Amino acid sequence: MTTVFLRNIMFTGLTLLLLTFISCRKEAAIIPEKVPDFYQLPQGNQSYDDSIVAFHQKYNAYILYKFSTFDLTYNYTNYLQVKSGPANPAWIKYTLEYFKSECLNFYPESFLQKTMPFKILLAAYLDSFYRVGGTIGNVIDAGRTKTGFCATRGTLTIGWADSTLAAVLPTRRKELRGYMHRSYMEQSISAGGIQIPQEFKKLSPETYSNSLTARDGLIEVPQNVGAFQPTLLWDFVCYVNAITSHTKAELDATILKPSYDVSGLIQLKYAAVINFYRDKYGVDLQAIGEHP
Repeated sequence: MTTVFLRNIMFTGLTLLLLTFISCRKEAAIIPEKVPDFYQLPQGNQSYDDSIVAFHQKYNAYILYKFSTFDLTYNYTNYLQVKSGPANPAWIKYTLEYFKSECLNFYPESFLQKTMPFKILLAAYLDSFYRVGGTIGNVIDAGRTKTGFCATRGTLTIGWADSTLAAVLPTRRKELRGYMHRSYMEQSISAGGIQIPQEFKKLSPETYSNSLTARDGLIEVPQNVGAFQPTLLWDFVCYVNAITSHTKAELDATILKPSYDVSGLIQLKYAAVINFYRDKYGVDLQAIGEHP
């Protein structure tokens, strides 16, 4: 009896010790570990730095006006290269307000939470080049003469952080708005935030090449330069660009006109883009294009 009693005591003690150990391990496991920031914010002490910090806290996204060449060029293809100039501190607030009013304000909060780029870089300008045979080839976006926006899987770059933006907006507001929404969507699709709708894919060519035309449902002529090849993503964001920078009446008189859209594919793809954003995300892309 004494031996059995002692064994029971020992077994009970070991069980309690094991349970205590497991309990302690469970308690330790629920203590959150602080994840270090990728970038140090704020980058300065101006009034707009507070809004940048608040933006990061809300979306876990970084707005950077001081960044490295690596930050700018990471994830670009081996044939497309970009360079930029540093943002003008006196115009950063203006550029931030422009980004908010001409892009973010058009989307519901649920959509922004799903699609916000991890990094938003502010530069004074952007130049884009195609590389041909390892050397710089044709300039496709010299400074701010074309778009001023670039997108990769992790980054949206806005190359208008200087006085030039205020100077060109009176005549190029809708044009630049289209380029900005195009780049925003390109970044989000590349990062997996949203997907190209299946209906659009079904209407698109099985294989893309530089010989495709409007008859194939393309609304932009592929840039036959360097190693560039059109892709499904390029095709899709071309539609986003056109819709967000033109009224429906303007589109009806151009790319949706039967004499231009001879195969009817452009009209069908336009509807696929409009319906996708409206039904899935509550976003009216055409309303953006109707905006002054």
